[in-house]
Amino acid sequence: MTEEEIIERIKEQEDIGMEALANRYKKLLVYIISGILGARADDIEECVNDTYLKIWRNVDKFDFSRASLTTYLKVIARNTAINRLRDVRRHELCRADVELSQCADVVVDSSADVEDAILKKERAEWLNEFIRELPKKEQELMLRKYFYLQPSKQIASAMGMTVNAVDTKLSRLRGRARDFLKLQDT
Repeated sequence: MTEEEIIERIKEQEDIGMEALANRYKKLLVYIISGILGARADDIEECVNDTYLKIWRNVDKFDFSRASLTTYLKVIARNTAINRLRDVRRHELCRADVELSQCADVVVDSSADVEDAILKKERAEWLNEFIRELPKKEQELMLRKYFYLQPSKQIASAMGMTVNAVDTKLSRLRGRARDFLKLQDT
């Protein structure tokens, strides 16, 4: 079943669409989520299921002209895992008998004002532009480290590099990105 057929079946609320989605993408989702959550099997399974649920509920918003189904799933899985990790850490902090004020600091939403939100979005667009202009190998390094949150050792293994080479290359890329963003801010 193609990505388009899967989405169409889900839009028609046919279970076969979700089954096809799960059969085709579960390993990818587990890989992405476990890279963020580590060995928390229950949390990984919950995040995978939450990703499916988000697709089911928001399938009408999906647009193939903006991204492939694979890309859409990667973003949802990553964000779901990061949110789950925050929740787990928040609960761990609260359970550790920390002072109420410290626990409240973790729970309080630290949303910025409108101006900060606009600036943050603008910088994200500039960073995306910077990454798109990089050679494929450097793009992969940046995505693995900062999007999938993979440790340097895992990146080195997957890309046939040494850990030191990965860290050095990422340090240089961060410097170039910082310079690029400074140019954009002026």
